[in-house]
Amino acid sequence: MRVQERTRELQESEERFRSAFDNAVNGMALISPDGRLLKVNRALCEILGYSEQELREDLSLDEVCHPDDLERHLNARHQILAGEIYQIQIEKRYLHKHGDIVWVICSASLVRDTQGEPLYLVMQIQDITERRAIDKMKNEFISLVSHELRTPLSSIRGSLGLLAAGVLDNEPKAAKQMLEIAASESERLVRLVNDILDLERLEANKISLNQQWCDTANLIQQAMDILRPLAEENNITISLLPSRVQIWVDRDRIIQTLVNLLSNAIKFSPAETVVTISVQDQADRVLFKVKDQGRGIPADKLENIFGRFQQVDVSDSRQKGGTGLGLAICRKIVQQHGGRIWAESILGKGSTFYFTLPIPLE
Repeated sequence: MRVQERTRELQESEERFRSAFDNAVNGMALISPDGRLLKVNRALCEILGYSEQELREDLSLDEVCHPDDLERHLNARHQILAGEIYQIQIEKRYLHKHGDIVWVICSASLVRDTQGEPLYLVMQIQDITERRAIDKMKNEFISLVSHELRTPLSSIRGSLGLLAAGVLDNEPKAAKQMLEIAASESERLVRLVNDILDLERLEANKISLNQQWCDTANLIQQAMDILRPLAEENNITISLLPSRVQIWVDRDRIIQTLVNLLSNAIKFSPAETVVTISVQDQADRVLFKVKDQGRGIPADKLENIFGRFQQVDVSDSRQKGGTGLGLAICRKIVQQHGGRIWAESILGKGSTFYFTLPIPLE
């Protein structure tokens, strides 16, 4: 009777292990001492892109390991088989079936028989590819923001430092120039901080859209009124091709998008040229176009310019007074409305920025 109970307990224990193994959220594998895959679960197949048959019969984890991590991978297995360590956890890369790099955390422990000889390794594999990508973006963002904030702060500190030290007490013209630099850089700093906060709120979906029916001509006219002083200062004419379409949008956010696109067009256009804005009704969506006659954008940068702090020329931020975040903000606003935004350009002849907004059914 006791033998039967023990047998039943062992069977139940084995069944629980098998169920936990097969249904684990993370990848699981049983690996022979020579590196062959004895058993894999569905999650590991999804992580690596291979079928269970391919992994068990045609491949090993050694073969899907990234070449730069293979030596560390083999050393870790040797250490655990030799009894130097009981359990190991390492961060490494595998190669997906389609060639992509998959970052994982591998945890492994060794199961021995009653004589103490190695039977197999139990390995748990957690996919951290997305987490690493987010960490990389965050680190790059912190680095960029630090640089962008330091630049105007250094100018402000330098200008005010000269004035405070009395170096320019007898040079009123130079002192005034230093004050103008400090004021200009302060305004730039405020714009930068506001844009950073705005973009962060948009990306975190902390800004809800206050949508209402709006007339496209009225939205564009309000954006043009805001930019009239800038256009006059740069001797640029803004031309609106008349078209009245009703759209369901957040009025302030779409005006913000139009202001960003039009101000860029004005800043990068030569004097005495025309910036054209038009709207086209495409039945289920509305297409906005902002066209300038500026220097144009290289083809390899047409997508990158919608990223954070991306400039066609590194000197643009200082010379044109932008923060490098305007187009990133435009993209988030348009995407939040369910539309898309893109640019086309011919070097030396100008650029056209497009964005679409869906028209909901009545």
